Amino acid sequence: MKPQLTSVGSYNVDYYIVVDRLPMPGETLRARELYVGHGGKGSNQAVSAARLGASARLIAAVGNDEEGREALRFLSSEGVDASGVSVKQARTGRAYIIVGGGQNMIVVDPGANSMLSEEDVLRSLPRGGALMASLEVPLSAVRAALEAFNGIRVLNPAPATPEARDLARLADVITPNEVEALQLTGASSPAEAAERLLELVPAVVITLGERGALVAERGRGRAVLEAPRVEAVDPTGAGDAFNAALAHSLACGLDLVEAASVAVRAASYKVTRKGALGLRASELLSLGLELPCSR
Repeated sequence: MKPQLTSVGSYNVDYYIVVDRLPMPGETLRARELYVGHGGKGSNQAVSAARLGASARLIAAVGNDEEGREALRFLSSEGVDASGVSVKQARTGRAYIIVGGGQNMIVVDPGANSMLSEEDVLRSLPRGGALMASLEVPLSAVRAALEAFNGIRVLNPAPATPEARDLARLADVITPNEVEALQLTGASSPAEAAERLLELVPAVVITLGERGALVAERGRGRAVLEAPRVEAVDPTGAGDAFNAALAHSLACGLDLVEAASVAVRAASYKVTRKGALGLRASELLSLGLELPCSR
């Protein structure tokens, strides 16, 4: 049976500039490649979940422009339920991404994302399954989703804001990356950050990039999960692929450590490809990763 995953978050058109390395302040570099793709944390997580075989729904906002219409066509082509995507009298959100040396820099113009309302969310929120929430949309909309949802609630506090600490109290699992975890807690290490975050939320998974992930649960200690060695091409969307695989695995009944282990591998394999979207279940299987609920 397919797990039901719902993503509340952003949709952006991603404009990529590929260079040999990231520029320093004031430096001019020549681009090796330019291309446009689909992005936004909410959309990335929903599409990545659908590619894993989930029944995926996106609750988001796009503009009443050609980019918004193309977003709806794209989501449909990926098998994502886009009935919860509102069309606003605004431009569709955009992200400008510089990729070089296996790293990236991102600037976001939110556009219609900033208009997603509590009413938009509550009108489209299903019952059960797992919820993936991220913070590139108004926090009032995210709060409404977390308060109303009656399944597994996974909060990806990106970008990290002071308000994210309050939202964390409404989640079952919080999934910051290392930088976000330190920003949210003022801690000096991921382990310390995890302990502080456990005061807010029952479970924490801190992603550590090529070093894997740190998993911590109240009353169950910590586990450090190593990532497979890969050659990174584009890290954009790795966290979104991680969250999709984590929520998918949790909805399929795996415990948190097992689910995070699957997510670490899914995210690691994602960075070997260009673009912000996770790999399909068949691609992961060819790399030796069989997903739960896949039979």
